[in-house]
Amino acid sequence: MKVIVFYGTDCNDKTAWIPWLKEQLTNQGIECVIPNLPTPKNQTYTSWAKITKNININNDDIIVAWSTGSIFSVSYLYENNIKVKKLILISGFNNYIGNVPFVDNINKNFFMKDVKVAKDIAGKIICIKSDNDPFISQQALDDFANELNAKTTNISGGGHFNSNAGYDKFPELLSQIKNKTNKKSTVANCCKYISFRQFTKEFDRKLKVLTFGHFLCQF
Repeated sequence: MKVIVFYGTDCNDKTAWIPWLKEQLTNQGIECVIPNLPTPKNQTYTSWAKITKNININNDDIIVAWSTGSIFSVSYLYENNIKVKKLILISGFNNYIGNVPFVDNINKNFFMKDVKVAKDIAGKIICIKSDNDPFISQQALDDFANELNAKTTNISGGGHFNSNAGYDKFPELLSQIKNKTNKKSTVANCCKYISFRQFTKEFDRKLKVLTFGHFLCQF
């Protein structure tokens, strides 16, 4: 499993919470891939897709996408018939023209005619939004999540989750990523170093006095 991060317009791998997230994941032994996507110069869906094709994305991966990166990741996965384990979309939108013409003109190139067709591109889709995003309307944020049948996490006062909003760290995002991996770790820890013979012997011994759930917690 690896985590792949797609940032938005006029961002890079040093923007806001991105380096913090990579450090956190790396320290926990989780690979974090951040493709070097051209922006704002030469930023098009085609240029981003060409670079992304060099990444081996599989169904055990988690994708984190922010702002324009959200609609790019949705479109790319759908176009290439790829399904991932989890897709976390931050401040995601589609077919929305906001209040920054320079950015709006770039974003138009990434929009999908109908996002609903892509709702099966991940085992789980999560949309993280704030209640005071200065660039994207609440309606556009909600429509994007609803059309993808996504679980929505609303963070009060989060803005666009950039440095201006105080997001040089993003613990809520890290928690969403770790939710899945922690379950795997729990199962692995329960059975680690226990052979089948040891397991059955110990099970027979303790079954009389312990519930199965309590028994597993002894290891």
